[in-house]
Amino acid sequence: MRLAWRRNILLRLGFGIFVAVALSTAIYTTYVMQTLRSEAEQNLHERAERLAAVLSQALARPLFDINSAAVSSVVDASGATPEVLVLRVLAPGGAELASYVSPLKEPVASIRVHRDIRFSDLRRSYPVGAIELVYSRQQMDSDLQRQMFNTVAANLLLAVAIVLSIFIVGRRAARPFADIRAGLEKLTRGETDIKLSGVGREDQVGRLSDAVLRFRDTLTRLRDAERELRDLNAELEQRIGARTAELSHSMQQARDSQAKLQTIVDTALDAVVRMDLEGRIVGWNRQAEIIFGWSRDEALGMALEKTIMPPRFRYEHRRGMQRYMNGTSSGVMNTRIEVYALRRSGEEFPIELAITQVKTEERDSYEFCAFIRDISERREREQKLVTANVMAEAANIAKSEFLANMSHEIRTPMSAVIGMAYLALRTELTPRQHDYVSKMHRAALTLLGIINDILDFSKIEAGRLEVEAIPFALEEVLANVHSVTAQRAADKQLTYVTETAPGVPRYLEGDPLRLGQVLINLVNNAVKFTREGGLELRCQLEGGEADGKVVLRFSVRDTGIGMTPQQKSRLFRAFSQANGSTTRQYGGTGLGLSISQQLVRLMGGNIDVHSEIDQGSTFQFDLPFALSDAAALSVQAAVHHGVNGDAKPDAPSQRKARVLLAEDSLDNQDVTRELLELQGLIVEVVDNGREAVDRLMASDPRSFDLVLMDLGMPVMDGHQATRLLRADARFSELPIIAVTSHAVAGVQARCLEEGMQDYISKPIDPQRLYRVLSRWLGMPMNAMPPLSPSPLPDAADGPAAARKALEELSALVAEFSGDSVDYFARCRPVLSTVLSPQLMARLDQHMAQYEFEAAGKLLADAINNGEAT
Repeated sequence: MRLAWRRNILLRLGFGIFVAVALSTAIYTTYVMQTLRSEAEQNLHERAERLAAVLSQALARPLFDINSAAVSSVVDASGATPEVLVLRVLAPGGAELASYVSPLKEPVASIRVHRDIRFSDLRRSYPVGAIELVYSRQQMDSDLQRQMFNTVAANLLLAVAIVLSIFIVGRRAARPFADIRAGLEKLTRGETDIKLSGVGREDQVGRLSDAVLRFRDTLTRLRDAERELRDLNAELEQRIGARTAELSHSMQQARDSQAKLQTIVDTALDAVVRMDLEGRIVGWNRQAEIIFGWSRDEALGMALEKTIMPPRFRYEHRRGMQRYMNGTSSGVMNTRIEVYALRRSGEEFPIELAITQVKTEERDSYEFCAFIRDISERREREQKLVTANVMAEAANIAKSEFLANMSHEIRTPMSAVIGMAYLALRTELTPRQHDYVSKMHRAALTLLGIINDILDFSKIEAGRLEVEAIPFALEEVLANVHSVTAQRAADKQLTYVTETAPGVPRYLEGDPLRLGQVLINLVNNAVKFTREGGLELRCQLEGGEADGKVVLRFSVRDTGIGMTPQQKSRLFRAFSQANGSTTRQYGGTGLGLSISQQLVRLMGGNIDVHSEIDQGSTFQFDLPFALSDAAALSVQAAVHHGVNGDAKPDAPSQRKARVLLAEDSLDNQDVTRELLELQGLIVEVVDNGREAVDRLMASDPRSFDLVLMDLGMPVMDGHQATRLLRADARFSELPIIAVTSHAVAGVQARCLEEGMQDYISKPIDPQRLYRVLSRWLGMPMNAMPPLSPSPLPDAADGPAAARKALEELSALVAEFSGDSVDYFARCRPVLSTVLSPQLMARLDQHMAQYEFEAAGKLLADAINNGEAT
């Protein structure tokens, strides 16, 4: 062995080279591994520090805002990085706020990074916590071990190859060694394009050449692996950057969303106050500052009940919170209530409050959010409205009472005026007296119409006027309208036509009284404003029958003065005429058309006007009616007129009916008594209800056949008297007819409820009175027509007519009657035939000077002395 060592230089050379290569390979491998380890360690620390810095920046704002959701989101997101083993977020005091632990079960080598987190604004920096990051070394150690193994194995193979190459070189020519040397030099320069002459040889040179080639390939693989490692590192850094950017964008969006939400809450018109489970204020918007007077910084953290809640509600608030926390009551949650709140100044004011429950980011925790609205102005407006409504109701009641009283005060004397005129027209009157009384009667009826219009207008304004829906015959309504209005048209010599188009149903269901009232108003209005020509009342069918209903169009056309568009716009206003001169020229209150329009609207229609100046006017309206028939009309008549409506006396020998009249007005007593006595009735009069009750109680129950009971009487009114009589069974069958001047809504219904059989309003209409008496007494009664005026004496009648004229003139002057002068003027031609010219001259002088006493003496002497020839 020693000999071989000494003799074989190749052995020594090979051994030396091998030793040298082994040592150099060990040194080189150690150096390379240390270098790679330090670089990998440094890269790993840098990556851990960068991740810690990114996480610190991401967690600074959420930790400052105590936004647990955002902190947890960042911590959870770090789990996407596989090298992160543990991540803990600590509070400034060291308490753990959030953490992430890798699910790996086996222990792994790692490095630890601790980094404090601070939040900085424009003025100062605040410590908000810290993070502890445990970063895995496993991948780095694995890569280093693999590289070390590959390097050592490669170097060992290289050393063996070198040794073998030495032997090959020794055996062959030196050129392959030169090639190898050149190749190795290229390899040392990093060049891989080498050419070896010993390639393919089986000796040491060939093997060495192959070893050099393999070494080249190994180095190539090492460089490729290093390149891949660098690429992987760059890709990882790129992913970390993208993830960091994504986290930054998400955090920015969260900050923007929170800012928008806070802006919305601050700009809300209601105060938004949040309270935690401890009763502390944790949310306070701008409107809350305005309403309550506390700034946000002052209010946050304060107890709610001691801030905005009046002391009288605090105990109940605490009890309600306890019941709600115990789950026994929901309190005022999710409802709107009106309570009182407290301002910072101590002032209490009304609010509208709504409370909801809001879940927080913490598990099984929630807050209360209150929406508060200051309703002081609304309460003030409501109070004003209530006060105004009370005042309006009081005014309406006062107006109704005033109208009732005025109706009573006006209708009582008017009843006497109209009744006396009615009775006077049924006595013997001279033509002039008959003319005076007729005009007085018509004027009184006109005044009554005006009063009725005013009462109707007041009822419409108060909403107390209702329309009926009863069966009626349309032809009867139109005939009544024609009979009522025809005389006025005839007085002005106007043509008056009432026409019903073919196909119009005969029997309808509606309010015939109000329909007739509207048509009478329209026809009278047409007559009033028509000087010549004529007018037409027309009814026609609009469309066909549908569901048992029809629509009828009523129109009133005249050839009167017409109207301008401006005048038409004011036509249906109450107390208004077309122009200022209309009232002076034509008269009227301006209520008729206004009431007619309101009545038509109550019945479901509207009056339209078509008019041109000096071309006449047409008033028309459409009304819906339900169809009826004759049977329904008969039933309605039986219900309205009672079972005695058609009763007639059995024989002329029937005794005269006795009527008890309870009336406090002496004038109305005389009028009513005379109206009853005209029909042959026996009348007994008492002054009040007390006397009526006493008179009936003291007599036999059948002593009287009927009682006319005035409602408004002193001592005892008609209502109380009727109740007392109905309480006595003996008078249960005695008809009691109410007579009153209170023509307002509700009186008739009250009378019927109290047991009265019928109702008559003042002024008493004789026809209405006789119709009611005939119904309940069972005997026919017809209104007596006025007597024709007494004819004036005519000279053609001879001395008898002249003597009668002397006697009537003497009687008139004896009474100092104002009609004496008129009568003398009319009878003068007759008197001149029986008196001498001297007596006529003296009589003319006395009558001209109103010397009625001297004229009476002259006439008496002429009659007594026979001077009247």
